[in-house]
Order: sequence, then structure tokens, then C-alpha cells
Amino acid sequence: MHATWKLWLAGTRPRTLSASIAPVIVGAASAWGIFTHRGGWGLHCIDTTSEAPTAIGQPCDVWWYTIDGAILRFFGMTFLCIGVALFLQIAVNFANDYSDGIRGVDDGRSVPESHTADGSRTASSLPAQPAATAQPAAPAQPVTKVTKPQRLVASGVPPKQVLAAAGIAAALACICGLAASIISGQYWLIALGALCLLAGWFYTGGHQPYGYAGLGEVSVFVFFGLVATLGTEFVICQSFDGFGIPNVTRFDFAQPFADSWNGWVWFWQGQFGIDLTGLVAAVCCGLNAVLLLMVNNLRDITEDKQHGKRTLAVRLGERGARIALIVCLALDVLLVAILVTVLWFAWGMILLLSSLAVPVRIVRSIARHDFRWALADAGYWNLFFLILFVICMGASGIGQ
Repeated sequence: MHATWKLWLAGTRPRTLSASIAPVIVGAASAWGIFTHRGGWGLHCIDTTSEAPTAIGQPCDVWWYTIDGAILRFFGMTFLCIGVALFLQIAVNFANDYSDGIRGVDDGRSVPESHTADGSRTASSLPAQPAATAQPAAPAQPVTKVTKPQRLVASGVPPKQVLAAAGIAAALACICGLAASIISGQYWLIALGALCLLAGWFYTGGHQPYGYAGLGEVSVFVFFGLVATLGTEFVICQSFDGFGIPNVTRFDFAQPFADSWNGWVWFWQGQFGIDLTGLVAAVCCGLNAVLLLMVNNLRDITEDKQHGKRTLAVRLGERGARIALIVCLALDVLLVAILVTVLWFAWGMILLLSSLAVPVRIVRSIARHDFRWALADAGYWNLFFLILFVICMGASGIGQ
């Protein structure tokens, strides 16, 4: 079958790609906070009269981001991390399509959601016939809407092509990851990247995929939450370690397992390149990714059960899975509220309260089995958290 570009685009599962981009941007915003905020570990600003870092509480003459090359390095590292996360998720999505396709789990998913189950168009989309040539109306046939996204292998694309696409996306992720490791000087991250690739493949690949054993939610929480967010914050900060500022000073972040240690207070303020704010934000990103997967698994619970795919939704049952989703959503909202309170209480809380209808809609759509809207709202909530966190982080650093 000759697959169109639209089919390949659908195969990347664009509705879920925000789950990989959001934690990277959140991690970058957290790194910005370490550099900028008064309590952060990074260089806050420079007193040009003494050519030394300005003491806390003293006026700033030069902010860190005005140093030649600082902004380029910051955003360059951010885009490299986005490349790692985005290409890695696309690779995982293609690999998932390949593995589920050859196992028959995606049978019946060969047409887009907007078409009817048999691939025909609905009556409203057919061109009207002239009255003179109109034929007697045929008996009405029941119309069944397709409520699940189209898949590549199920649509007739050769599995080897889908697997090759996964390999290309994984290679691009490796290139971006290798560059980030070299610039930051953290070569051990190459091993972490290899672990991410293996985790992506064995999610649905291999003889005993852990995604078929109910561990998918744990995996996305770790890799699309903790690893993506804290990893981005860490490599950006570490890429500035030793970043030269002539005649002034240098950024000085401790290396992992280094002797430099000033207690938990400095650790959570970013001594090693991660901080407490970044950790809480990483948990929120992980929960957002879990919500997207739980909606998908609730949607596919019947087919997954038939094919022996023991996702968490299958193990808990529909009612139990819905309760678990509500618990995760409530915890997510609570942690977001805590972040907003700490960073930018007044206006941030107003923005948060104005969007609380979204979690309510997610729960209501799940109860009605309207999974398409639930998935859309889960993606919107993910995007909303990203924007809210970046705004609050930026506002909390003004005038520091």
C-alpha cells in the first residue's frame, strides 16, 4: 500500500506529542529559575564595578543572560532536548504501531475517525443528485462512527516500513542526545539515552512487553515526567559549568557524586543543576503523561482484553481505572496549585481557577465514553500547565 503523508503524520500520533515537548520546556524554565532567582545556585547577576557576582540583595548591573553566548547556549540546549524527546516519542509511537499491528491488536483501525466503520462517507457528505435522476431511497443503514485513531500497519502499510521509520526517528533522537551530552560534559547521559531507547522498544516490543503487563503508566511517569523534565534542567545547567566570563567568574555547578556538598538546602536550590521547583514540576508533567495514556487505555480496554494486552485499565477494570484516573488528576491539580502559590500566587491562581473546568470535562467525558474529547482535553490540560508554569516562573523572577 502507498501510504500518504497524512497517514504517516497520523502515525506519529500528533495529539500526544505535547507529552514529550511540555516537560522539556518546563525543565528549561526551571533551569532559567536556577540562574535567575535570588535563591538559585547559578550566577544571579554581575556587579560590573567590582567584576564579581553581585551579593544577594544588591542591585544588578548585568544579568547573566546578557553575557555573550549565554542565551544562545541556553536555547540551543533547550532545542536539543526537545529534539531528543520529540524524536524519541515518534520512534516509540511507530514501534508501538509496528508491534501492535503484527499482533493484530489494531485490527479494524484502518480508517480515520471521521469516517464510518465500513470506510464509506456519511449521507451528509455525499453530493446531492439532481431531482430528475434521483433513485428511490435505499433502506437506511445504521451508521457506526469510528472512535479510534487510524494506525499504519492496520491500514496496510508494510510493517518493515513502519519499523524503519521508528529506526530513523530513534537515530535522530540519538544525534540530538549525543550533542547535548558533549556540550554539557555529562557523557554518562549517553547510557541514560540508551536506556530510554530500550524502554521505548520493550514497551510493546519483544516477547514480553511491559506495556502489556500494566506498567505503561509507570514508564511514562518516569520517562515523560522525571527524566525529561529534570534531565533538561540538569543538562542546561551543567552546560554552563565552566562557561567562561572573562575577568569575572564562571558558573559553578557540582558534578554528580562530587565532593562538593552544602546540605539539602543548596541541593534543592540547584547545586547540582536540579531544584525542588523542578522536581514538583516534573511530577506534574509525569502525571499529565499518565492521564493521556490512561484515557487511551480506557478507550481500548475491550480490544486489549481480547488480545491479552493486560494494561493497567484491564487489570483494574473500567470502574477501577476511572477512579485511578480521577486520583491522578486530583493530585496533579493539587501540585499545580502548590507551584502557583509559591511562584506567583495572585495572578497565577486566577489563571488556574479559570481552567479548572478542563479536569471536570475530562472526568465527565470518560464517564460518557467520549474518549476523543477526553483525550483532547487531557492534551489541552498538558499544554495549559506548560504555559502557566512558564508564565509563573518568569513572573516570579521579575525584580529579583
